[in-house]
Amino acid sequence: MFKSLIITSLLLGSTVINATASDMQINITKFKDWGSGFCSKVNVYNPNEASQTWDISFNPEGKITSVWDAQYTQNDTTLETTASGKGWTTSIGSQGSISFGYCANKVKEVPLAPEEGDLIITETQKEAWDGGFCNSVEVSNTTNHKIDWDITIPVEGKISAVWSANYTQDAETLELNAKGLDWNNVITANSQVTFGYCANEIEIAPPEVVDPIDDAVDMSSNIPLFDEFNVGFGGAYAFPFSSNVHGEKIWVSSVNLVLDDDIAGNDYYSNIKNFNPTAFDNLHNSLKKSKFLVYWVTEGWEESWFNASKIQDAMDAGYIPVFNYWYWGDKLMHGLPDNTKKAAYTLDNQKLVTFLNKLNGTKLLIMEPEFNKEVVVDTASSQHEFASIMGNAIDTIRANTSEVYFSLAMTDTGSRGASDTSEKCGYENCALGDKYAWDKPSIVYNDLLNKLDFISFQQMIGQFSRDSSNSGTWENPIPKAYTNDAIGVDYLATRIANFSLYLKEKYNKPVFLPYISIATATWADGNANDSIETSELDYSGWEEKADNVYRELSLMREELQEKGLFGFAPMGLFDNPRHDEGGYQYFMQNEYHLGIIKSSAVDGVDIATNGDINSKNSIIENLFDTL
Repeated sequence: MFKSLIITSLLLGSTVINATASDMQINITKFKDWGSGFCSKVNVYNPNEASQTWDISFNPEGKITSVWDAQYTQNDTTLETTASGKGWTTSIGSQGSISFGYCANKVKEVPLAPEEGDLIITETQKEAWDGGFCNSVEVSNTTNHKIDWDITIPVEGKISAVWSANYTQDAETLELNAKGLDWNNVITANSQVTFGYCANEIEIAPPEVVDPIDDAVDMSSNIPLFDEFNVGFGGAYAFPFSSNVHGEKIWVSSVNLVLDDDIAGNDYYSNIKNFNPTAFDNLHNSLKKSKFLVYWVTEGWEESWFNASKIQDAMDAGYIPVFNYWYWGDKLMHGLPDNTKKAAYTLDNQKLVTFLNKLNGTKLLIMEPEFNKEVVVDTASSQHEFASIMGNAIDTIRANTSEVYFSLAMTDTGSRGASDTSEKCGYENCALGDKYAWDKPSIVYNDLLNKLDFISFQQMIGQFSRDSSNSGTWENPIPKAYTNDAIGVDYLATRIANFSLYLKEKYNKPVFLPYISIATATWADGNANDSIETSELDYSGWEEKADNVYRELSLMREELQEKGLFGFAPMGLFDNPRHDEGGYQYFMQNEYHLGIIKSSAVDGVDIATNGDINSKNSIIENLFDTL
């Protein structure tokens, strides 16, 4: 009687002598594998001078479904299998061999729950700052079997982000319970997995709020800025202009535009292509009457994009910097961030803290403009999740800075048709407003209300853009042109007033419009091919419309203030012939015409704005010279 054969996992097509039963030799070859199962051929060789009767025992690492040229029994629990001859194969002649085969279903090893001593936890600090930290945690399996890991560790702070694990945190003890995701929940024998987390230290958490909503309102009411009405301008800290040296740019600082009384005589700026010193001098005299300097902080930003000392000069002169913290941006269209991206965001929050702490004085921080994309507002759970991300970021930044006032900005996604009288809009027509759309992100705002000092919204409108119902791909957008009636441009100023009042009454907060953008080119699809051609564009087609809107807003300042608005700013100061090139470009070729000042620069040809600048109609005069 020949005893046992123990088989190890075999690659398809390999032949291995695994063991010898008595003085016989046994070879096993796996010749078919389809993922959930496999088939193998077993060859038993008798090297002896006499015939032998055979049987063997082995573990095939699967549940046998069929056997040929042998008979077998298999233990359902251990899978241990005994095979022996059948009919003419019961004995093997001298120096002869027989073969049989079997097919089996693979049996997945069920990972065990960890027992004491099975896991070793190694925690390493990766990042640290005044008020928070990020740690990496390695969980090692010291056993010879698989483990479905689940651990609890102490944390000296409130968790702000976790990656590569599911987690809960005990509100009282702050203990972190972590377990694996679908792809890393099982640690194989003598292996390890790694996850990480970031936390805010509890010693520097924001002061306890007894009545969150009332407290937030009290904070807002103590800020004189919110009781005034002011105008600003935006686009960038420094604006790119084409140089007289081909292929080079000259950057015009927003601070110089308001502080440099001799900007026309600036030697550096005199090298701008087609530089018009009188135009720059006139622009300076207008812009110095503004209040807000609006900057953008996007994913991948660097402190070198800004000059903190010059911004401080502007602040010392009475100007207020407004930072649009557009970290997630259009990527939110692809889904809410996972834990790894949340952790990166937490680190970016701290980078922003370091920068903001270099500025002494009032600073406005607009969290995630245009956040109310469909993926965020689609369900209550997605709104709560997004609010949690924003809340953690605000807590981190507020706890480590001073004189920073926070807001969250939604974009106006509502219907705009002057002929649309749907009741859901809540007005005589939908060009005047759309309360149904404005109400969609209310869960996010209500979750964050005790953390926000004011509420923000933005307006962006153009005669043509991507077709909102069929926008095409990122690289190949599908355009759509709108009639004035369909887009409601003639009602825009009143719509802004209505939106302000709606937000003020709903959330009992001051309201701000950090950027308004009216793209001034128009398009007529003359050959009806659904494609924008240069000959079909009128680059000044909507300049008068834009001028009318800004004129109305200037005349409505007292009304706007009564309706809760304490200020606004145009999104772009200058047209930029390369704006958002390579990005999503919602307004397509109109992205190059979002400014309130134009130049002779040619879209997609010139690398930046030229120096022969001109206000579009009377927009500069209407916005700033009437202050």
